[in-house]
Parts: sequence; structure tokens; C-alpha cells
Amino acid sequence: MSKHLLYLLLVIVLCASWAQTPPARPAQPFNPPTLAVLLANRPAHIEPEQWLRMMEDPVNRSQFPMRVTQAMLDTLDGTQLDQRFQYVPAR
Repeated sequence: MSKHLLYLLLVIVLCASWAQTPPARPAQPFNPPTLAVLLANRPAHIEPEQWLRMMEDPVNRSQFPMRVTQAMLDTLDGTQLDQRFQYVPAR
């Protein structure tokens, strides 16, 4: 009986540890106009890949509003910008 109990506890511990791992997040690619605005607003001390990973998180989207100039809107289609971000007009 103690072997069965040991196996049961082992299975429970393995299942509990498996349940604690975070699920894999699917990649959310940004469309080209949004990607251009994101990279234009990237701080110089942050690498582009790290910046894009940071901006996938909704909390960071609210902390970093995207500055959009009139020149950007002249060259990019403003209707295609991702609505998950907050855009602020800039000079």
C-alpha cells in the first residue's frame, strides 16, 4: 500500500509543478505601420527585440504612450495603427 501512496504523491507533485509553469505566449506580430511607430519611439538604451517584447505586454503599452508626428501620419496609414496602444500627437 505504501508504494501506491508514494506513486500517487509523485504524480500529484509532478502535476502540480506542471500546472505552475506559465503557458507559452503566442507571438503577436505587429502590422507594419504599428511596427514603424514602435521602433521610432524606442528608447536608445533598449535593444529593438527587447523593446518589441516589452510592448507585447498590456501593462507596458499603457506606461509608454506612442508619440506620433504629423510626418509619420503623412507617410503611414493612421487607420491601420494598432488600437491597443495609446497614441499622443507630438511636434
